[in-house]
Amino acid sequence: MGSVARVSRAFEMGLREYARTPVLLALLLFLPVYFVGIFVYVLPASEMAITVPGDGQRVVATADLYGVLLIPLLAGLIGGIAGLFLMQAAREADGRLVLAGYHPAQVIAARIGLLVVASVVATAVGLAVLAVGYVPQSLAVFVAASVLAGLTYGLVGVLVGLVLGRLAGVYTMLFVPMFDVFFLQNPTVDDQLWLATYLPGHAVTELAVDAGFSGSVALDPFARALAALAVVGALATAAFYRTTRVR
Repeated sequence: MGSVARVSRAFEMGLREYARTPVLLALLLFLPVYFVGIFVYVLPASEMAITVPGDGQRVVATADLYGVLLIPLLAGLIGGIAGLFLMQAAREADGRLVLAGYHPAQVIAARIGLLVVASVVATAVGLAVLAVGYVPQSLAVFVAASVLAGLTYGLVGVLVGLVLGRLAGVYTMLFVPMFDVFFLQNPTVDDQLWLATYLPGHAVTELAVDAGFSGSVALDPFARALAALAVVGALATAAFYRTTRVR
């Protein structure tokens, strides 16, 4: 079996395992509907001034702002928990794939592919609900920022799964993206905490807010988001490799 076929086979097996995990499916489908569909649409009709990186000061509807913030947050939450579960599964199953002749890089590529799928689906479901009331101005860039948030936090979830058990890891991956994206990166905060610029959600949230309310998106946050993804990806790949290697 060729390398591509092995990666495809491992990806398919992982997808089936994901589909057989009710908690992951429920999070993927229910969480975006719950957060965006209820949280945003019950907000009172009001406006607030924010700084849009590519367009300066703007006055936007409160519901639109929190809708734009919720999509990368949900992608991060779902991606992070998916990454955690993947690492837990890797301890039991991926080692056997390596023993059966798979190279660790092939297993890792299949697992990262699953994180991409989870991030894309979470973003699509959230956007479908948000689009009833608001559509981001630079939609393609907004989707890219949200998927990047999901993939980056998915890889953070892999690292968390290496050191924490499932229950503690789930709580961690619910708390950390919320604290990062929703509180520290919130554009309504006048004096941003110094810690915010060092967290995985900084560049992707800036990019999402820019794309949400501006037709001329600054590309600098995109480069920083990719750099953050590369750093977390290198650490997660090393963790995956350590877990799947033949002992």
